[in-house]
Amino acid sequence: MSELKISKEFLEENKSNLSQFMPKTRRRGPYSKQEKESRRNEVYRLHFDYGYSARKISELMKVNRNTINGDVSYWYSKIISNHNIFDPEMDILIRLKRFEVQRTRLRIQTDKTNEFQEKLSLERIILDIDSKVLQIYQKLGESTKRVMDAVTINLNHEMKKQKKDTRYMLLFDKIAVSERAKERIEQIIREDKASNHHH
Repeated sequence: MSELKISKEFLEENKSNLSQFMPKTRRRGPYSKQEKESRRNEVYRLHFDYGYSARKISELMKVNRNTINGDVSYWYSKIISNHNIFDPEMDILIRLKRFEVQRTRLRIQTDKTNEFQEKLSLERIILDIDSKVLQIYQKLGESTKRVMDAVTINLNHEMKKQKKDTRYMLLFDKIAVSERAKERIEQIIREDKASNHHH
């Protein structure tokens, strides 16, 4: 991977603002439209392509941390408005497919090489892809739980407002009880379901 963390275009356009010798120099006045766009594009690249945090980007670009936080928030709001967060399957499938294709290509290259260092480097990248795929599934699980919990809480609130007796349990509610109590709870649920069917 190249050592250069910031694109040449950005450095050229912002030479005066990125002086290595005066990192504490504050800008006077707001950014021009072109400067703002250029900065935001660079923040997008560093945050989404490289995975750098706002703090790291602020250090690299010598730009105020709050400005960078604002840029990161701007990109997230753009992404949210361009995607249906409650129906993210297509985006997830595309991303997983890309990982799968990249993994296969790397696997083939690993089998071809006899160089130990190259083999090791390729295997590290494959391991990185596998852990990213695992993270996607983990985040998907967390996201599903969050959405389901929010829906359940709203539903219970609505039931209470309409003075209805029914309440819904959260999806992953865990209640520790004795075996005897568990049997009684299950019996109550069965009886409750049966009485609801008769109404």
